[in-house]
Amino acid sequence: MTLQLRLRSRGYRVPAEPFLAATEDRVRLAGHRLGNGATALVFCHGFLGWHRKARLVPFQEQLAAHFTVYAFDFRGHGASGGKSTFGVDEAKDIATVVGLARREGHERVVTLGGSMGGIAVIRHAALVGGVDGVVSVSAPARWEGHDSEAVRRMVWLTATPAGRWLLRAGGVRIAPTWQRADDPAELVERIAPTPLLIVHGRDDHYFNEENAWLLYRRAREPKRLLLASRFGHAEDGYSHAFADRVAREVLGALAGVRA
Repeated sequence: MTLQLRLRSRGYRVPAEPFLAATEDRVRLAGHRLGNGATALVFCHGFLGWHRKARLVPFQEQLAAHFTVYAFDFRGHGASGGKSTFGVDEAKDIATVVGLARREGHERVVTLGGSMGGIAVIRHAALVGGVDGVVSVSAPARWEGHDSEAVRRMVWLTATPAGRWLLRAGGVRIAPTWQRADDPAELVERIAPTPLLIVHGRDDHYFNEENAWLLYRRAREPKRLLLASRFGHAEDGYSHAFADRVAREVLGALAGVRA
């Protein structure tokens, strides 16, 4: 982890234990485990994030009041190795941490991811499976076709030499080429019968509300769609109240009760 990221990180104010894990393609992942809930929740950050990012830590701490939270850095981010593939190979990272939670005795494991993490949890649940619930926040339904200023800035960062230099300086390492992958909307129906919660802000400045509706229409039951008027994009909406709402929705779905 770079000095810049260390300075912008925050320690946990609840008991947290560090862990290391290696993926099937030999990428080392670094993370922390916090809370002692019967159900494990694998927390997946977005592109340019890391699990100890200052604005993400309080959200994880609140989730830990309900779950055992496994928070980690995706490949190419933070203290983990490898290079980012924008949510494609990140499904392998999730499979590794889900496997760790299972080995540590959790019979029920759910995943929660925002933005790139939202793409990754959809891909993991559809292509790998083995989880009991999925929460995708602010995920695009398709890779292409987004004309927002925020997406244009992200394309510049990832596709130009100057942008890639800035990413490396900020501690993010990305793959030299992007492998073509199925759109999330093409995969989401495969998640059933695992419960799926799709969350999106109507004021999302990256991906418009139609992305959430497309994912929801393509998904099969059991599924749930939550739209918020003042939520923003992914971590913008990660409040204590939202953590408690996620817990009610997830634990209710696992118990067969609609929150």
